[in-house]
Amino acid sequence: MDPGYPGSVGRSAPLGRVLSSIVTVVLVVVIVFGIVDALVDPAAVALGQGAAPGEVERLRAAWGLDRPWTTRLGELVVGLASFDLGVSRVQQAPVSSLIGQAFAPTLAYALPGMLLATSLGIGGGLAAARRVGGAVDRALTGVATALMSTSSLILVIVGHQLLAHRWGLFSLVGWPLVGAERGLWTLVGLALLPALLWALVQVGPDLRHYRSVFVRELGEPYLDGLRSRGIAEGRVLRHALRGASAPILARIAGRLPHLVVGSLVIDQVFNIPGVGGLAITALRTGDLALCEGLAVVLAIITIAGQLLLDLAAAAIDPRLRAGGRR
Repeated sequence: MDPGYPGSVGRSAPLGRVLSSIVTVVLVVVIVFGIVDALVDPAAVALGQGAAPGEVERLRAAWGLDRPWTTRLGELVVGLASFDLGVSRVQQAPVSSLIGQAFAPTLAYALPGMLLATSLGIGGGLAAARRVGGAVDRALTGVATALMSTSSLILVIVGHQLLAHRWGLFSLVGWPLVGAERGLWTLVGLALLPALLWALVQVGPDLRHYRSVFVRELGEPYLDGLRSRGIAEGRVLRHALRGASAPILARIAGRLPHLVVGSLVIDQVFNIPGVGGLAITALRTGDLALCEGLAVVLAIITIAGQLLLDLAAAAIDPRLRAGGRR
């Protein structure tokens, strides 16, 4: 099996994959908890460097941090079943509630942006791969290289300054201000430019990736066999798309963590109260419970997304269900 293809779906039952994913999530929780517990003392961070040892110990006792680490870890693992990630002692609110509220603004532009970039990447990659070295291939490869060579920070800031500030084509903000109208079309209008800039940042690497996928797929002998039997080129390309479904879905799964990481810049530029802004706030204020919760949620999204896309790839491509090799 190629590295770019989801593995083990064809060789293990779906139940086994689900159990394996659950175990992986638990291991991630243990690792994140161990790192935070071993390296950082939330009480000392909250009180600052000048705090007396006695004050730190009293705060640790008040927050329950003086209990055995096994007890605290057990509570965190058990709490995952009800999405209970503890309480942010800085914001005095449940971590799960804070993360849930921040995901809606982020997903409002990140999901459309990811869908647009993926569609453009697949279409452009297929067009470039059909005539390797041709004019279309050179043009699209040049555009992709230029986008990849430009910092995402520059793309977002320049796009915001030109399209929103100077030309006034889009809103300056990406989410309604406090007290403003929050109708559907208002949200769509505000999320449009953030979604377009998200797609602009993602489409360069996606186009290069999908070009490589289709160059490999279009060279498969089974497609030559279809052409030799007089099958129309449109149907041949549909077979190529189906054959490339596994690496396409693997790429999408690999993009899921960017829902958090990629939103850091856009949230700040467009004043969006999303996951990226929440992560920056947690780091600035030393809110370790919130940092820990964000890391766990990101891991769960990544693992669950990979599982679902693995199963989808196996359903689309019979070769994966059979456990065959490319």
